[in-house]
Order: sequence, then structure tokens, then C-alpha cells
Amino acid sequence: MVPQISIHTQRGLIGVDSEPGRFEIRQRQPEVQVETKRPVIAARNRPGELIIDQTLTHNALNGGKLEAFWLRIYAQYQEVARRNLEKIVMDGNRIGDLRIKQNPIPDIALDEFIEGPPDLQVYGEARPDNTKFEYIPNDPDIQVDPGGVEIDVQLHRPEIRYHRGYVKVYMVQYPAVTITPPPAIELMA
Repeated sequence: MVPQISIHTQRGLIGVDSEPGRFEIRQRQPEVQVETKRPVIAARNRPGELIIDQTLTHNALNGGKLEAFWLRIYAQYQEVARRNLEKIVMDGNRIGDLRIKQNPIPDIALDEFIEGPPDLQVYGEARPDNTKFEYIPNDPDIQVDPGGVEIDVQLHRPEIRYHRGYVKVYMVQYPAVTITPPPAIELMA
């Protein structure tokens, strides 16, 4: 057996430890202050005005006011006088007509007696709509103060911190080569 040299190698081992960097972010909530002013409505409404006109009703019931009563009668007398003049002319023509053999005067007197006094409208006309109603509403006075909302926001900046990570490189095992020489050879000769 021939002695041999023994060579042993050991690999080198590199160790790496690392920790990633990290951010720490903190931000406080914003502070919000809200102030609300309520709307105010002021409304003033006066009652409307109701106008009732009963003039035609009073004229129909009792002749109305004295002035209107007498004016109504006097206004009718113009027509009565005109009709009386026509009748006088017609009666005169009848009396003067020689073709009539009878005496017309008694007939005219009888007609006058039967007819009686002239027809005058002393009272007003009786109708269902004699009373007049009129309503005048007042416009409402409405004032509105819309109020409002005041919002005050206080923002806070974020606090950002960065914690650095690291990378450590180290030797876990150094490389090595071990050479072991053969045992001494004895030569015996």
C-alpha cells in the first residue's frame, strides 16, 4: 500500500441576517367643529277683508235708503208721463173721430177707473243673488332667514417615521483546506 496525501476541504459558509425597513405612520383624526344656525321663518298674515253689499236686498225688502227710493220713483215718472201723454192724445183722437157714432167719453172714464193709478216699481227686484259678497285676501308677509352651517376642520399632518432595516453578512464557517501528509514512510532496505 502506497501512502497517500489526505486533503480535506471545508466550504466557507456566509450567513446573512436581514430585517426590512419599516414605516411607522401615525395620524390623529381631524377635529371637526360644526355650528348650525337654525333657519327662522317669520310669517305675519292679517285677516282678509270681507265686503257684503246688501243694497239690492234692502231695495227689494223695504225700498232701501230714502234717497235711492225716491230717485227710483222719480225715474219712473218720466215714463209714466210719456205714456199718459200718449193716452191723452189717443183719447182725444177717439173723441174727435166723427166716424164713431157712440159717445166715447163714458168708455174712456170706465177704462181710467179700471186701470187705476200707474204701475210703479216701489221696491227693488227680488232675486236670489241680491246680496253680493267680495273677499279680498291680504298677502301673507313671510320672511325667511335661511340660517346656515359653519364647519371648521382642523387637520393634523401625519407623523411618518422610518426605521431602517439592516443586512448583516457574516461568516458562519470559514473555508479551510486541511492537508494531512502521509505517515512517514520507512524505507527498509
